[in-house]
Amino acid sequence: MNSLHKKVKPLVAVVGVLVLAMSAQAAVVLTPGTAGVIAADIGNSNCESACIYTAFGITDAPGTADDLVLYYKADVDPATEEGSFQTSYSTSFANTSTDPEDALIEYISGASISCPECYLAIKDGDQNPSYYFYNLSSWNGTDDISMTDFWPQQGAISHVSIWGRDDSGGGGGGGGNAPEPGSLALVGLALLGVAAVRKRLS
Repeated sequence: MNSLHKKVKPLVAVVGVLVLAMSAQAAVVLTPGTAGVIAADIGNSNCESACIYTAFGITDAPGTADDLVLYYKADVDPATEEGSFQTSYSTSFANTSTDPEDALIEYISGASISCPECYLAIKDGDQNPSYYFYNLSSWNGTDDISMTDFWPQQGAISHVSIWGRDDSGGGGGGGGNAPEPGSLALVGLALLGVAAVRKRLS
């Protein structure tokens, strides 16, 4: 029995580490001072996606076959979500329910956004700057996006939105990934380890 315990104990430890690795979630943390954040004063009007073209110097004009399309948007008041990935994500706003300076976009389930070319817009509208833009090209689509200290003591986030390149050419929002392939790979490795130990013991 001691021999069996000695053989199984390392496997339990490995499986525990894999489970912790799967549950640990990284985050993209953004503030107005984060490197790569672009501030723009556009006023009250909502100008996405045209403002994203301007902010990042994208050369092909809106109206072409591979336009930027709305993948996900969350409004503060009224609390609404839209976009082709609206069921895959959820956003919580913090500080006050109607005047938030923090926001957290979390992946829930289903297809995730794939970002070879994606952009985040954070909007106030009554302040200068009225927008902050961020290039999400290195985001994996499932890590949290944490936004903090936007317009403290002077305004509030009115909405956040993620825009991406529609490579399908149909204007309908491509860019989907199967959910969490890394996690599935870790589960597969754990199962292979269990099978190997069972074979050894028999």
